[in-house]
Amino acid sequence: MSPQATRFLNQQDVIDAGATDIDWVGDLLNQVFKLHEQRAFTAPPSSFLKRPECPHVADRIIGLSAHVGKPFDREGIKWIASAQCNPEVGLPRANAVIILNDPVHRLPVAIMEGALISAVRTAVVQGIAARHLARADAEVVGLVGAGRIGALTLWTLAQWFPKVSAYRVYDHSRERLDAFAQHMAGLGVPVTPVSSFQEALADADIGIVATTESEPYVTASEFKLGSLFMNVSLMDPTFELVSAADKIVVDDWHQSVHSDRVLARMHRAGLLSRDSIHGEFGEVVAGHIPGREHPEERIFWNPFGLAIEDIAVASAVYDRACERGLGQTIQLVDREWDVLF
Repeated sequence: MSPQATRFLNQQDVIDAGATDIDWVGDLLNQVFKLHEQRAFTAPPSSFLKRPECPHVADRIIGLSAHVGKPFDREGIKWIASAQCNPEVGLPRANAVIILNDPVHRLPVAIMEGALISAVRTAVVQGIAARHLARADAEVVGLVGAGRIGALTLWTLAQWFPKVSAYRVYDHSRERLDAFAQHMAGLGVPVTPVSSFQEALADADIGIVATTESEPYVTASEFKLGSLFMNVSLMDPTFELVSAADKIVVDDWHQSVHSDRVLARMHRAGLLSRDSIHGEFGEVVAGHIPGREHPEERIFWNPFGLAIEDIAVASAVYDRACERGLGQTIQLVDREWDVLF
C-alpha cells in the first residue's frame, strides 16, 4: 500500500471549503452534540502549557485531541496558542493548527490552519445554544468584549434571531469598541456602544462575555430574570452569578471542571457538583432533557469548547477540500524509516 499524501490547507483554502458557512457548520455541530450524548467519541482532558513567567490567563498553548465517531470517524489535535501581547504589535492574539489522522493507519491526512475553524465553531455553538436555551422572543443582546469571537457570535445571532432589535457592546478600549461598532454596521448588525459592562448586560435577554479577563467581575445584578448568560470566555462571572442560575448547562462536565475556569473553581470549593447542574448540552440537543422550559428561567451556559467540535468541522472541511482540489499535497510519510537498518 502506498502511503497517503498529507493535504496542507491554508486559511483561504479553509474558507473556500466552507468553514465560514454558519448554516453548514451548524448542521455539523448539531451532529457532534448528538455524538457527544451517545459517547461516540474519545477525548482526553485538554493539555495546558503555561510558563510561570507568563502569568496572564491568555498566555498559554492548549492541546485538544479527539477521535469523533461516524459520519466523521477521524482523529486529530488542535494546537492553539495565545499571547496577550500580540494585538499590540499587529498580530492575532490566538493562532492554531489542526492535524487530522485517519483512524486506521493513523497517518496524517491533513495539516490545516485552525484558528478560523476554532473561532467559527465557537460562535456557531453559541447560536445553537441560544436556539435551545434563550427565550424565543429575545430582543436585546449584550456583549462584553469587542473582539473577533464577539463579532462572529453577534453575526451568527443576527442571522438566526431576526427578532433581536438591540446589540449593546462594551469594551474597556473605546477605540476598539468604536471600530467594532463600525465594522458590525458594515455587516448589517447595528451595535450600540455602551460605557460599562453593567449597561451591556443588565437588561440583556442574551448576555455574552468574550474577553481575556483573569478575575471575576460580573455579578447576579447583570443576570436578569428570563435571560441566558453565555460564559464564552474565562473568568468573567462571579460565583454569585452562577449560583443565581435556575439551570447550569455545560458542553462537557469533565472538561469544565478540569480547567481553572469559574465552574472548576466552584467545584473545588464544594459549591458545584455534577448532580447540581441541569446537564450537558448534547442531552438537550438529543431531546433527552429540556432546554428552556419557562420564560423567567435564568440559564447559565458554560461552553468549554470541545476537541470533537474542531475535529469534526476540520474533517468536513478536509473532505470538501479534497473534492474541490484545494490546498497542496505533500508526502510527509513516504516509507518506514531505515536509518541504521
